[in-house]
Amino acid sequence: MKITREQQIFLLAKFNRGQPGLWYGACKAKGWDPQDKELRLRVLSQIVGHPLASSSDIERITEFTKVKNELLIMQGVSLQAGIEGSDTTANDARVLRNQILTEIIPCLELYVSDIRGYLTEIMADKNRWWKIDRPVRDITVMDLDARPIIRPDKQTGEPRQFPSQLKQLQFTLSARLNEKRKKAGHTIHQMRLAAGLQCYCTKCVRRRPVSVAMPKAEVPF
Repeated sequence: MKITREQQIFLLAKFNRGQPGLWYGACKAKGWDPQDKELRLRVLSQIVGHPLASSSDIERITEFTKVKNELLIMQGVSLQAGIEGSDTTANDARVLRNQILTEIIPCLELYVSDIRGYLTEIMADKNRWWKIDRPVRDITVMDLDARPIIRPDKQTGEPRQFPSQLKQLQFTLSARLNEKRKKAGHTIHQMRLAAGLQCYCTKCVRRRPVSVAMPKAEVPF
């Protein structure tokens, strides 16, 4: 079921009970224009994990809770102070998702025609998406988290910590991108520029001028 009128007000109102609405508060913290509808739908779609034609299309329980939590985290208020103070996985997840979506995916698009299908297949396979009790929909990056995975060691049986779902995805995509880049004969510099990304190689990073101090014997005063 879609969100209620009260939830819409809580989400989109400029002020609600003396406090900024969720979206307005997040925009203020991020320096965004709260009137930018395209930006709002893009951000909310990324949070819920599927395209939204309108904010009213958000599911009222699970998706709205996810939206509320993420927008509060953006504001740096209660959720960040109360949870991230002792558990950094929410912030770790945002950092990893941002790197995957803004750094790795644009480069992979140079070599993969159907990037969405490619990414979905990798995530579903690594996380056994269709073998567990999940909604009948494709898996998205928003379904993965940054909590370390604990499972028994195959040899000793002792609990062992493994990289999180998002960290494993980052490793896999980075390795495959490196293989495809080398096969295409591209340098990292060429790849990043072709993907429209800023390059940080030594050719692109502006070197700071080096100041040389004169020996005391040569100082004219």
